[in-house]
Amino acid sequence: MRYVKREIFKDRETYADRLFVSESTFAVADGMGKGIGARLSAEEAVRLLEKEAPIKDLEHMERFFKRANLRIMKEIAKLGDRHVAGTTLSVLSLKEDTYLIGHVGDSRIYLRREGDLQLLTEDQIRYKEGKKYVKALGIEWNPPIVLSEGRTESGDIFLLISDGVAGTVKDEELKTAISEDLERSADRIEKIYREKLSDEDLSFILVRVD
Repeated sequence: MRYVKREIFKDRETYADRLFVSESTFAVADGMGKGIGARLSAEEAVRLLEKEAPIKDLEHMERFFKRANLRIMKEIAKLGDRHVAGTTLSVLSLKEDTYLIGHVGDSRIYLRREGDLQLLTEDQIRYKEGKKYVKALGIEWNPPIVLSEGRTESGDIFLLISDGVAGTVKDEELKTAISEDLERSADRIEKIYREKLSDEDLSFILVRVD
């Protein structure tokens, strides 16, 4: 198993994406809100995942998400009432010939297999009176946790990517950009993104199953 990760940001102080990589577990967390709360939420999610990994099954994945949600809510509460913040979280766990996914929010996990690209997560977004509302950990007591699993095949490539890609980079562009060479694939994704939104943050991980 091999992976490549990239973080694209304009200002490290305000950058609120956090990535997690281990031998079998990978994640992207995109902090939501303003200031320290957004960064704290994403950092806490990744910190807890580091303690929890490897994720063994979907029940374990769900328990982790629920614990992470409560922990983030408690940490944000310490900042005071004026702080409303949370984080999206998309987790991929690979075990033998199986993949497990846990997901809250609008970051994405894709699977590229034999030249085709499939979106494995769903964007948890709603619009009301012209405003965008995204589900996140740390915002509500029982966020909707999307869980799924499937079989892996040799040569599968997974892409975990923060929400900047949605509505900016088309799936067809991502499919064309991703190849067996993960470094070059990452370079192509970064190039496409910078040409479209040079000032916006983006983080992603490419994982190949050998």
